[in-house]
Amino acid sequence: MNKLILGTLLMAFTLPVLSRAEVPAHQTSLLSPLKFTNRAQCALDSEKPTSSIMIMIDGYNAGKTANSVAKLRGLNTEEYSNKAMKEFRLSVAYMTLNIMNKMIRGQLPVLPMNLKTANLPKYLQVNRSCEASGGNCSELNDYLSQIWARAGKRADLLAFDSFTQANFPLHASKDRLGCYYIKKFSALQGHLQNPEVNQANLQDIALAYLNEADYITGCFNADDKLNNRFVTLQIDWETNPNSLAQQGFDFWNSLKIYLSWAWRHTNEVEQLSPSFGRIFRSIALEESIMFTPNGCKSMTKPSCDSEYLSSNSIRELAKISGPTPEHFDTVPVGTEAEMLEKGVRGVNNDFLGTQSFDSAQEWLANFRKNVIQSRALMKTKYQAAITNLNLLQDQLGAAVLSTVVSKDISTHRGNEAMMNELYYMCTEIRLAGDETLDFLKSDIDRIAQLKNMTQMQYSDRRSLQEHVNFFNAVSSQVLPFCNELEKQNYWNKSGYTVNKSGFAPWAKEMMQLQANPEEAKFIPTAFNSQPLLSWNNQSVAGAQAICYSSVDCTRLMVKSMVDLYAVSTYADALVPLAGKTSDPNLFNPYSELKTCKMYDPWFQTQRMNKVLMVDLANTALFGWNILPIYVDVNFTAPKVASFNQLVKDGKIKFDPRVEKSKMQTSLVADFGPLLGAPCAVSLNNNGIKNYNFYSFSGLTVNYCDSKQSNEVVSNNPSDFATGTKTARSFCGGCTLNFTAVAAASSSTFGVVNPAKFVVYLFRTFQKYFSAKKDKVNIPKSWEVNAAYAAEVYKKYGQIPSHCVDQLSKGLKCFRDSCAAKAADVFEKAYNTKVNEVYIREDDDSQWPPSDTKEAWIKSDLCKGEAVIRFTCNERKVENFRTHSMYGFHKSCRRAMGK
Repeated sequence: MNKLILGTLLMAFTLPVLSRAEVPAHQTSLLSPLKFTNRAQCALDSEKPTSSIMIMIDGYNAGKTANSVAKLRGLNTEEYSNKAMKEFRLSVAYMTLNIMNKMIRGQLPVLPMNLKTANLPKYLQVNRSCEASGGNCSELNDYLSQIWARAGKRADLLAFDSFTQANFPLHASKDRLGCYYIKKFSALQGHLQNPEVNQANLQDIALAYLNEADYITGCFNADDKLNNRFVTLQIDWETNPNSLAQQGFDFWNSLKIYLSWAWRHTNEVEQLSPSFGRIFRSIALEESIMFTPNGCKSMTKPSCDSEYLSSNSIRELAKISGPTPEHFDTVPVGTEAEMLEKGVRGVNNDFLGTQSFDSAQEWLANFRKNVIQSRALMKTKYQAAITNLNLLQDQLGAAVLSTVVSKDISTHRGNEAMMNELYYMCTEIRLAGDETLDFLKSDIDRIAQLKNMTQMQYSDRRSLQEHVNFFNAVSSQVLPFCNELEKQNYWNKSGYTVNKSGFAPWAKEMMQLQANPEEAKFIPTAFNSQPLLSWNNQSVAGAQAICYSSVDCTRLMVKSMVDLYAVSTYADALVPLAGKTSDPNLFNPYSELKTCKMYDPWFQTQRMNKVLMVDLANTALFGWNILPIYVDVNFTAPKVASFNQLVKDGKIKFDPRVEKSKMQTSLVADFGPLLGAPCAVSLNNNGIKNYNFYSFSGLTVNYCDSKQSNEVVSNNPSDFATGTKTARSFCGGCTLNFTAVAAASSSTFGVVNPAKFVVYLFRTFQKYFSAKKDKVNIPKSWEVNAAYAAEVYKKYGQIPSHCVDQLSKGLKCFRDSCAAKAADVFEKAYNTKVNEVYIREDDDSQWPPSDTKEAWIKSDLCKGEAVIRFTCNERKVENFRTHSMYGFHKSCRRAMGK
C-alpha cells in the first residue's frame, strides 16, 4: 500500500476543502486498461463483476438548499450555492473511496448480496425486520453502526455476527484505486464507442492519453473552473482477479449500503464540510447520485425480474434522440414487453451519444433532465393517486359509491351525457378491473406485493392492499351494472353515437384512439347540480371539484389504480428507496437480454460447429459420386415468445418461454454433376430459402414459391404467443458456377467423381471459416493499455500496423506478441521498464518451429541483459508460460538476485 499512501500525500495540497480529513488512497494516473468487446462477449461479460465504475452526481439539491440558507443569512446566493455543490461533489468522492479502501484493507467486512445463502444470523434478522416494517430499517442502521464502530478490529468483527475470512477480500497482489473527473467523453472511454480494436481507434486512444488534461483530471481537483452541478467520476479498481470474481458483486453491493448509511448516520460528512455537512445529511443522496459500470460488466448480478429490468430501463432516458421513452406512457406495457419489442440491438457503438456533446457535463445534464422529469411524473402520479383513493374511501366508501352509481343510472339513464359517461366508465373498469379479460387486473392486484411500492419513501395512512381491496370491491359491484346495460342494448339507441373524446388518456392509449388537438377538453357532468365530491361545498361554478358524479368518481378510482400500476413498473428506476443507490448497467443492454435468455452469445459458435459436422457428412455421403442430391442444413436461433410471471421476494420474476432452436433442412438437386447443366432445385419445409451454391457463384437466376401458415396461442386473456409455423417452399435456379462445370468435366470418371468431392470439401471449410469471421456473434475481446498506445505513438508518430495485434492484447509493441508478453512478464516481476527484446528459438532448424523460446531483455533494471525462457504460441499468447528468469550480465544477476 506504499503506492496508495504516496498518492494520498501528493494530492493533499489540492484539497483545501477537505483539509481536516486524510484523502482516501487513490491515484490520478495509470488508467486501467480498456476492455473492448463485441456483442457476444459483451453479453457474456454482463455476468461478471466490473472493476471500473462511474458515479454520476447532480449537485442541484445541495445547491438549492444552500441557496435558501444564503438568502436567510444575506449571503451571495450564487457563490454560496456553487461552493456547496463543489463540496458535495468532493464529499461524495471522499466517502466512496474511503469506504472502498476500508473494505479493500479488511477494515470493513463485505456483506453478502444473496441473503438466502448468507450465514450471518444478525444480518439476516435485521434485513427481515426492515422488509416487514415497510422500510423502517432502524435495526439495520443499528447493526451497521456496530460494524462501523468495530472497523479495523478483525477479531471483534469475526465474533460480532459469525463473519469469516470469506467476508474479507483476498489479496494476492496490491490493490490500486484510480479516481478521475471526466471533463469530456473521449477515446479514454473508447470501449464504449467501438466494438473492436483497430489502427484508427488505437491512434485516438494514444492522442487522448497524451492530451488527457483536456479530458480528465483528478476527482479531488478543487479548481473553481470545473463544473460541479453535473459531474461524472470514474473509479478504477485494480485488484486480484480471483477476489473480484468471487466477491465483486458483494463488494459493490456493500459499498452502496455503507455509503447510504454513513452519509446519514456518521459525522464524517460534517467533518469533511463543516459549512454544509448538516445540509448534505438531509439530502436524499440516492436521488442525487447514480452508479453505473464503466463497460459491459456489472455491479449487480443480472436477474430476470422486475427490479433489474426496471432499473436498467433508465438507459432509455440517457439517449439523446429516439422515440419517447416508455416511462412517460400512461399505461406501460411492462419492462419485459418493452425488452421483447426492442429485441437484439447494437452495443459499444456510443448508442447513448456520450461523444455528441462538447462535455461530459452537457451529456449528464441531458440525461438528468429526462430522469428528473420522469421522476417528478412518477411522484405526482403516486401522490395524486393515493390522495384521491383516500378521499374516495373517507367520504364515500365502496358500498356508498356503488349504491350511488346504481341510483344515478336509474335517475339519469335517458340523458345523453350520462350515456357517454357510463360508456366511458364501463369500458375503463373492464380494462382495469375485469378478471375475465385481465388486461390490467392481475397487474393491479400485484401492486401491494411489490417491495418498491410497499417501501416507498412517501408515507400513507392506508396500506396499498387496502387501496387494492377498495378498488376490487367497487369493481365487483359496478361491473354487473355494466353487464346488465349491455344486455338491455342500452347504447344501441337510434341516432346515438358515443363521443369517444371523453375517454381518459390512459384508456385512449390502451385502445389506440388518436387524440384530436382541436377537440375541446372533456368536462364531466354534475348530474345532481353540484359535484359529488369537492374541496368545498360551493356551487358548481365555484367548486374545486374532485369528481362530479358517482360515475366520474368511479372513473377517478380506476385512473388512480392505473397510475399506481404505472408507478410500480418503473419505481425501481426512478424512485430509489432510501439506503439503496441505483446502479443500472447503462452501457450494456445485453445484461438483461442475456439473463432473460433473449440472446445466446454462444449460439453462433454452436451453429457453426453443427453446420460443419453436417457438411462433412454431406461430403462423405454425396461428394464422391455422380448423384446430384445433397441435404442443406441450417439452425434457427432460440426465441423467447413470452414470459410467465410470479411475484417472489417483493419482485416479479419473469420466466421466459423459449422456442428452442430448430434444424432447417433443404433437399437440393444440383443437375450439373449429372447432366453438365448449371442448374439446381431446392425443396424445403422452412419457408423461402434461396438456393446458394456457396462456391464460385457467378450470374444466378432463382425462382421460389412458398406457402406458409401460422397459429396464435392464447394461454390467458392478456397473454398471446405465436404458435407453430408451417411452411413449404420450392426453389429452382441456374447459375454459372464452378461446382457444375467441374462436375460435368469429370463425367468420364463414371460412378466416382473426384472433382465433385474436392469442390464439396472446399465448400464445407469455406463456409466454416467464413462463419468464424463473424465480428458480432462469436465472442471476441481485446484489452488496450492507453499508456502503451501513447508510447508507441510518440516513438513512431503513428500506430504501425504491426503493433495493432500486440496493443490489442494489452501489451507493449515489440517484435511479436510473444516478445511483448515476455517483456510484460519481466516488467511486472521486477517493477521496471523493458527497452529491447530479442527472441531466440531453441532450435531454428526444427520443423514445425518449437514454442519454447528465450527472450534476451534490456531494461532499466540493470545495464546488461536478462534472459527469460518460456513457452509461447503467437495465436494463443494468453497461454504464455515462464520456465525461468535469470540475469546474463553481472549487474542483472545482482538486481534480480539470481
